[in-house]
Amino acid sequence: MKNEKMLLIPKIDLGIVVDHIPAGMGIKILEIISQYEEIKEVPVSLGLNYESRRLGKKDLIKLQMEFLSPEIIQHISIVAPGVTVKAIKDYKVHSKVVVKAPQEIRNLLECKNPNCITNVEKHVETHFVSLGKDCKQVRCEYCERVFDLNELHTLVD
Repeated sequence: MKNEKMLLIPKIDLGIVVDHIPAGMGIKILEIISQYEEIKEVPVSLGLNYESRRLGKKDLIKLQMEFLSPEIIQHISIVAPGVTVKAIKDYKVHSKVVVKAPQEIRNLLECKNPNCITNVEKHVETHFVSLGKDCKQVRCEYCERVFDLNELHTLVD
């Protein structure tokens, strides 16, 4: 049948789908979430450059796990606000949420200022505040320096 679309990544019975990832960002998001211990043994499917009515092209990630921690979801929202995180149960979407850029980011980014207390005192967690709705620039709450989000490195325990 010409109108039937071929499913290139198999459906999952129980899991999480990170969908509507801007094309080219799927690998970056997979690298980030792979740093978390709870993802280490999880079967993962990565799809790149799929057609999307909303984005033109999109990436997606399927994780065969029941729950995605709020910390991981926030980490994803820093890199790609607007992605959809769907919980799948019995091969159907059970719930979904569109992630938004966070206004505050705690202990996920490393301050580039070598004199910042977060780099001098290792027990002090980092704390950044977004300077706009899109979270492109952030300010360190301790040293008050402003950084473009893409110039900061992420932290994972």
